[in-house]
Amino acid sequence: MKNPYSDETFLARWLNNDLNDKEKAEFEKSKDYQKYITIIDKIDKLQSPNYNKKEVFNTIKNELQEKPKVRTFITRWTYGAAAALLALIGLFFFFDNTTTHATDYGEQITIELLDGSEVVLNSKSELKFKKSDWENQRKVTLVGEAFFKVKKGSNFVVETESGEVRVLGTQFNVNVQKDYFEVICSEGKVKAIGHNSTKEVILTKGKAFRVSDNIVENWETEITEPSWMSGETTFINTPLKQVIQSLENQFKISFDKKSINQDKRFTGSYNHNDIELALKTIFVPMEISYTFNNENHIVLVKE
Repeated sequence: MKNPYSDETFLARWLNNDLNDKEKAEFEKSKDYQKYITIIDKIDKLQSPNYNKKEVFNTIKNELQEKPKVRTFITRWTYGAAAALLALIGLFFFFDNTTTHATDYGEQITIELLDGSEVVLNSKSELKFKKSDWENQRKVTLVGEAFFKVKKGSNFVVETESGEVRVLGTQFNVNVQKDYFEVICSEGKVKAIGHNSTKEVILTKGKAFRVSDNIVENWETEITEPSWMSGETTFINTPLKQVIQSLENQFKISFDKKSINQDKRFTGSYNHNDIELALKTIFVPMEISYTFNNENHIVLVKE
């Protein structure tokens, strides 16, 4: 932005509320005014380290007064430097405010949120939320799978690329992959909304909801907590491609799947401690042979 002001310490004096009435009135009518107000509001609302914007600008002002010989040069760049400093600080804290938790292959972690709610994150999954917005909006973004124990309070939202879940206080599991969205309620009541489906459902204890390739499914279960938290992953009439994705996330392996029908359904479970046993448990009943092409790549062929 071009500097329309003759005084290079203009922004510093504005932050210190040292402008005279005429300067203040003219500045508030300018196009730049609202831009700086927006930046300052962002900084004030976000949780940031100990940073005193007035002190920084006072330092700039004092240095300018101590070095009058470079006044002509500073007049040209100070306005831009001050504006850039504000913008960079505002943008840094605006974007850096997001807290991210992620798991690796075969890893699980437990996360305590700001309100005391608890999230158990399954392997190769990611959870994000903004601390500054938490009091006004309890919202998290999930990639992968997680089990939630939500404290009662304001509306709690789990956003995913395939759908969202809204609750007040309950326990539930969410599993989201490409073209796949599954919610199982263990306690309380949740609303599940699939992005690729116009249907939304209210789930109570033991109710489950799934949207897979735009096909909506509902069923009931007696499971109170997901078995993956205890070292075993369980599937109920689940598309094979989701089962394979689970194996990849758990054991850090990949599959050649072009010779099989990944839309076939599987009901059963596999143990996290033994990859060979897991492969037998899933593929032998489905009459699919598996061959290790190398240590981490497996070729699947229909028998």
